[in-house]
Amino acid sequence: LTLASFGRSNMGRTSYGTQGEEVAPITSGSSGVPTFSLALGAAILVGAGVGYISVHDTGANLRSGSSLTSEAHPSSSDLAATTLDSDDAGYFTCPPGDYLGHTEADKAVQTARLQKLQTVLASYGYKKNPRESTTYQTRGYASYESQAWLKPEQCQTLVDETWDATSNGYYQYKNDDVPDSVTKMVSESYPFEFHLNWKVASTSFPGYLWCEYGTFSSESTDTSVTSGYSTVAAVRNPIKRFLSAMGEELERSVNYYCPSGYCTFDNDYWQGDTTLDKYEHQTTWYRYVSDAHDTGVDMTLLPKIISAFVHDVKCNYYTYASEHFTTQADFVTQNSGEAADLDLVMQLEDVDSGFTELANLLGHTESGNCDLSDSNTADDKPGGIPSENEMMKVLEADDDLMREICLMYAQDFICFDYDLPSACEGLF
Repeated sequence: LTLASFGRSNMGRTSYGTQGEEVAPITSGSSGVPTFSLALGAAILVGAGVGYISVHDTGANLRSGSSLTSEAHPSSSDLAATTLDSDDAGYFTCPPGDYLGHTEADKAVQTARLQKLQTVLASYGYKKNPRESTTYQTRGYASYESQAWLKPEQCQTLVDETWDATSNGYYQYKNDDVPDSVTKMVSESYPFEFHLNWKVASTSFPGYLWCEYGTFSSESTDTSVTSGYSTVAAVRNPIKRFLSAMGEELERSVNYYCPSGYCTFDNDYWQGDTTLDKYEHQTTWYRYVSDAHDTGVDMTLLPKIISAFVHDVKCNYYTYASEHFTTQADFVTQNSGEAADLDLVMQLEDVDSGFTELANLLGHTESGNCDLSDSNTADDKPGGIPSENEMMKVLEADDDLMREICLMYAQDFICFDYDLPSACEGLF
């Protein structure tokens, strides 16, 4: 028998392991996902937890039934006795810069919250994954994808280790960096560069920027920021962005459809059956949609599908297009070496105010003739996959699953001023 999940609570409910198997709840001596609120840098633990025992036997890898360990939740004394790795503690900060009106005091509170979160994760027994990347050491701050960010130890095992050893010539885990294929927009008329962030209107912002500010060059994200130039990025509510990323992966895996139309090798590095084979061996969610191309996704499986996606993102597993789940803290920095300061971060939910702030930053008068038209809507796509609203209803009915997503995107919530869902209030 193996312990499953990430510290799920809901005593007595049915839950699922990595392969969708039903798992039986067991008490672990305390109840609830541990939560804390920050008051003058002090963590106040609220609650404790329930683990789940998988009814499958332990296998050689995650595909054969093994799953994430649910540690006993920490007491206040356990938490007080837990310290961060001194080599990593200083990396648990927000991306640098003066944005969203944050004062130095605000930044100190944000850093304290991020470091305290790592203390809580360490008290669960979570570990650094030596197979993950270390860009954070030169960038100056860690993200969820970083080796330093603690995760369940069993995430160090891939979904299919045998396939990986013989057939995978690419990444095993997502990098703690902006994805390789991203380029940044550098204005040729105004002193600023704009950092596109996938699943944050990244196919729509270029049209607005071209209309309002003229010509831009497309440059490598390894390029340094030009002296005197401002850096600008956009962010989005982390839960909605996660659901949008799920929709993106389902469009590709079920409909073979990408933002520019049906997926191709030239535009999307789509390799047909080879890509589907990657999904099969690198994820735990694809098994639920592998036969959905002609019939559409079986909506009765949606809770299992979402749970499997959460599992895979929690472990930071890499597969085709999985970078859409990469945290926004990675996307906003787009230069090699130490992260350049961000000068403006606009929230997609209040983008008009962000556009006005951008114009003021640049001494530009808005034309009033340009807008952010959505070029990647569900209306443009084949159908047969759940809508974001349908997926949100599943999450809103499952507080524990919602809390797991909040933990994965804690940095984005903290650094970019997003309110937590009610299920996550007090969690960090």
